[in-house]
Amino acid sequence: MTYYDDDFYPVARITTAAVGDPGRRIFILQARWKGETISWVIEKEQALALSRNIPKLLQDIQEEFPELGEPLVAAEPNLELSEPLQPEFRVGTIGLGYDRLHDLVILALQDADTEDDDGLVDATDDDSAVQVFTTRGQAFLLGRQAEAAVAAGRPLCPNCGEPMDDFGHFCLISLRRRMGSDDYLQ
Repeated sequence: MTYYDDDFYPVARITTAAVGDPGRRIFILQARWKGETISWVIEKEQALALSRNIPKLLQDIQEEFPELGEPLVAAEPNLELSEPLQPEFRVGTIGLGYDRLHDLVILALQDADTEDDDGLVDATDDDSAVQVFTTRGQAFLLGRQAEAAVAAGRPLCPNCGEPMDDFGHFCLISLRRRMGSDDYLQ
């Protein structure tokens, strides 16, 4: 594996949280590397995907390499966001992988501004992607923190999975069930 100057190898700390009021929150992924705090804006769906996929990846690693043991986790980690919150970029795509040689989890972050409508990347932009390397313990905590950040927002509708406000929301699936039809209203 080759590490480039724009890779964060390995980070001292990684976390995610949401800032703002429910319904208008901005999700931030943040890493501490060489004494510097780096932040990226992610979508709620990306935080949810991290909370679901990191545990799956760690389980796959544990099954494939049982000699590694459980990830080491700090007793009382500080997972609060710290200043500055100024993001490097808005993340369009997050990739998740594992470097067995160094026993590190890799998050590949792609700048949303370099992706076209089909999700293809402009190869001429060198600053459009970074790789963030974390320990398995840090990845474990990131997955839990992402789950907590998503859960702290508006509750999700049990029928359609969309967020509900205090007054509820317009749920096409429940409306369809009441009407006894599979057709949406036009």
